[in-house]
Amino acid sequence: MPDAAHATVTSVIAEGVAHVEINRPEKLNSLTREVFDDLVEVGLALRENAEIRAVVLSGRGRAFSAGLDLGEFSRIAEAGGSGSGAVALGERLGAARALAQKAVHVWSLVDVPVIAAVHGPALGGGMQIALGADLRIAHPDSQFAMMETRWGIIPDMCGTQILPRLVGAGMAKKLILTGSAIDGNEALRIGLVEELHDRPVDRALELAAEFAHRSRSALVWAKTLVDSSWESTLAAGLDAEQRALAELLGTDEQRRAIEAQLGRIRRGSPGGQDRTGDRER
Repeated sequence: MPDAAHATVTSVIAEGVAHVEINRPEKLNSLTREVFDDLVEVGLALRENAEIRAVVLSGRGRAFSAGLDLGEFSRIAEAGGSGSGAVALGERLGAARALAQKAVHVWSLVDVPVIAAVHGPALGGGMQIALGADLRIAHPDSQFAMMETRWGIIPDMCGTQILPRLVGAGMAKKLILTGSAIDGNEALRIGLVEELHDRPVDRALELAAEFAHRSRSALVWAKTLVDSSWESTLAAGLDAEQRALAELLGTDEQRRAIEAQLGRIRRGSPGGQDRTGDRER
């Protein structure tokens, strides 16, 4: 697909995997209004693409994202909160109304799994963008920090809502209130990331390629059910599981998945896994 309107975000699609990159390497992928616009544009385009089975979200160059561009801070400070547009609320995209929130929230609205591959700094808004993904793979030396309180504001890109779900309320408050940075090892220990790797982008693309050989419907339902568990009762969630199962069982897609998995088992692939096997579609 073509680059986004402001060319601050690129997206390359190959074999069912979309690789989305924040593309301001000379500025450590710092965030501007244009970056937010482009992230939303690309996310919405991928949401409409039924051929996509997984998305990898990363930053080009030496950083995932160093956070809000200093020029944006200056503009906001000069204009003041109400006049800067920073807190302007527009039409809802899912649960989000503010543009910067939409740039994070849009990834939860993409039907298929989204994997953030983090290397270098993921600070402030950069960290919050990573929180919008379903999974996070980080370099051991990567840096995560919610630094907003140091600037006299709060994490305003879904951070106060998503972070506690990942690390618990107490740890979320500690990270937000202190603004202190942690590395990838500590991020893994507290549950902020799911995996460490010396080449996080390569590992994320490898995992996305595995997803690309799975039933798309199963991937979509799995993501939907886990995400909705935060807002539903246990009874409602269990009923939703059964509705999903009823939709999946016996479909052509599910039969192809069974055939592919049995083929892997017959070939003696460990755990029935075979990355060279047939795509399940």
